[in-house]
Amino acid sequence: MNTNGITSNPAFGKIFDELFNRSISDIVGTDFTSESPSVNIIETNESFELEVAAPELTKQDFNVSIEKDQLTISADRKIEEYENTSTYKRKEYDFKKFSRKFRLPKTVDKETVTAKYNLGILRVTVDKTPEAKEKGPITINID
Repeated sequence: MNTNGITSNPAFGKIFDELFNRSISDIVGTDFTSESPSVNIIETNESFELEVAAPELTKQDFNVSIEKDQLTISADRKIEEYENTSTYKRKEYDFKKFSRKFRLPKTVDKETVTAKYNLGILRVTVDKTPEAKEKGPITINID
């Protein structure tokens, strides 16, 4: 028997292992890394808009794709800085990489997704299908 009592019960030991011996990405999914930018999601009557704050990136650094019902926004950038003077040499690398995945509802039109990058914000717009758009109040005639 284990003196701390935690692992003496095999069932409790299994639960303990499942809860505490996994990384956070194993528990909630792998849609982000520790350096992923925050994403605002705005729903309007016409669409969903995702705003990604990434001022240190350029539009060429991003990749936006859809596969099945999953929208992926990712970026990968490597900056190389090289300085050579008479007293020292230095070479530095800066890597920025992230990937965020979002499950799309069935009420969106995957063919009309657009993305624009302006002033450090990537805006991805996913239009809703005509059936999903609110049409406003409907008046019912009474016979």
